[in-house]
Amino acid sequence: MNRYHMKLKAVLAAMILLVASSCDSWLDDNISPNALPSVPVTQMLPSAIGSFGFHMGGSDLYRYSAIWSQQITAQAGRQTENYSLYVLADTELNGVWRTNLYGGVLTDLEEILKLDPATTHPRYFGIAKVIKAFTYSVLVDFWGDIPYSEALQGVSNVVPAIDDDAAVYPQLITLLDQAIVDLKAPSALSAPAADDYIFGGNASRWIKTANVLKLRMYLKLANTPGFNTAAISSFITATPANEFMESNADDFQHPFVASLSGRQNPIHQFILSRQDDICTSSTMVNLMNAKADPRRVNYFTPHPFSVAAYNTPPTGTTGYVGLQPGTGGGNIVNTLSRLHRFVRGSVTTGAAAIPAGPNLTVLGATSLSYDGGAPVNILTFAEYNFIRAELALRYGAPVAPKASVQAWFQDGIRASILDASHPARPLVEADVTTYLSADPDGNSITNGTLSGTTEEQLRQIIEEKYVANLTVTGEAWCDWRRTGYPLLQLLPGALNPGNNNKVPRSLFYPQQEVDANPKLKQKANMSVRVFWDTRTTGQE
Repeated sequence: MNRYHMKLKAVLAAMILLVASSCDSWLDDNISPNALPSVPVTQMLPSAIGSFGFHMGGSDLYRYSAIWSQQITAQAGRQTENYSLYVLADTELNGVWRTNLYGGVLTDLEEILKLDPATTHPRYFGIAKVIKAFTYSVLVDFWGDIPYSEALQGVSNVVPAIDDDAAVYPQLITLLDQAIVDLKAPSALSAPAADDYIFGGNASRWIKTANVLKLRMYLKLANTPGFNTAAISSFITATPANEFMESNADDFQHPFVASLSGRQNPIHQFILSRQDDICTSSTMVNLMNAKADPRRVNYFTPHPFSVAAYNTPPTGTTGYVGLQPGTGGGNIVNTLSRLHRFVRGSVTTGAAAIPAGPNLTVLGATSLSYDGGAPVNILTFAEYNFIRAELALRYGAPVAPKASVQAWFQDGIRASILDASHPARPLVEADVTTYLSADPDGNSITNGTLSGTTEEQLRQIIEEKYVANLTVTGEAWCDWRRTGYPLLQLLPGALNPGNNNKVPRSLFYPQQEVDANPKLKQKANMSVRVFWDTRTTGQE
């Protein structure tokens, strides 16, 4: 958060008002309040970015996918327990689809894209197209077939066609190409600046985001029959190295405002509103414990909790505890580690006798008060490195400008560890070196060494990517569907015969949309796969 200016507060204040006024359905007449002539693009852009950032940065879609991929899990007796047992009603998805994505993010973006090019700097269109492509890619990844070509046409088409998901992805890549052209276009008109509170109007960083998003999509396309993986190599070779992410400074993050109600990190907000509904997962925690992962100090609180343990966190292979998914657990306040400053922001400690406030968590005899100001990662330099490692390992994509697949793998780890740093608990290059050189199994294979068969190396890459992407909506679930990694724990409490007790492969369509559009056919269950989910071996 220290990279962002304090005037972000004012920008976000205006953004919240605009987001709240967005249309609540893509079936509406497509006249958004944002389209009023009195609303300039300098307010429309932060509204669109804010709506996107909140809903991609830790809201409902994050909870579903992170619980299913066991990055987090749920306590018994809470609404989220159903998610951990693979139970999700189609009615629960009405708001996510109708209000948040089609009626919110995408409607806001369409209003920007309808502006007069003669009076609007092309970078506004470029940014809008990047976010539009990102949003639709997530819709495909979560639902499969979706309205695209006829979506958002208002009263001229209230029953839009449902596009085949395999046909949407190539169009999104084309949209990203168009975005890059817009972002590079010269213009004498006023360009985005403070109203782009992600990158401050820096076109090159939006271009980097667009190109890495294309690589993320190509990685999924590579799974599909008939896809020419040589296209990936051609894209990488034809793209200058400086048009991909080059450091953590290029991370596509959404910032949030510390200690301002409604404008804090949405994961933190959910924890506050529903204490203990979500908690640390033993799948994630145990994976990190096995390697004495330094990121734990900012990911989780130590357990058993004490002031001494908090002030001098454990560094070995114990000291952090997660809940086994599907078991529900007991009193997690006293029996588990908790999500910590990486997700919830800066923290102060005090006596437990302090009255419970809006940001307060009590552990044993100590209270922890978080400010909620942690940014949420959406697409990062760390993920870019892991994508490049997998593309080179499995599909022969070039390793240049680095020396090897392992170099990409190690740099992904390095980027993630440094990204997990916090002023209260800095993580530095020495932590990276220690982690990469550690041999936790005593088999002469270090954490930073790719070894074994291609499949074994793939598992190493995906496991590290899984840890790095703790707050990235959907990607761990996507990776599991693509690769079968990480290996998930079987759920002894899963009782959902309609879904065959299996990890969901896609979401139900919202019932409101099924009722409104006869072209949208409801799925029999959540085992229906999206087009790129072609894996037939491993965990199902």
